[in-house]
Amino acid sequence: MATEDNKVIGFCAVCPCRDSDLGKEFGELGGIYVDQHYMGKGAGTKLLEYGLKELKNMGYTKATLWVLASNAKTIKWYESRGWRVEGKTKVDKRDTFEMNETRYITDLK
Repeated sequence: MATEDNKVIGFCAVCPCRDSDLGKEFGELGGIYVDQHYMGKGAGTKLLEYGLKELKNMGYTKATLWVLASNAKTIKWYESRGWRVEGKTKVDKRDTFEMNETRYITDLK
């Protein structure tokens, strides 16, 4: 969790990989969020670094995440940090809309 002046401004969640087609060496970055007022100030990078460190501490050597295919800014951000598109896609259907997502992977160093 990221805070500023005792206010939560972001969080990161990690877990074992939920995708059955990947091996046990994969952990998952299940979610990362930073309040829009704090974007571009380093909180997201710190949360990502923390999450990847936690996955490594859990024994994983690789990590995966899902990104909205339409979110070019976020895709560019992940790719600039070493994530690469793996190729698998999925459609997450909600009540009134669908989210098209692409899977990314990275090696944990």
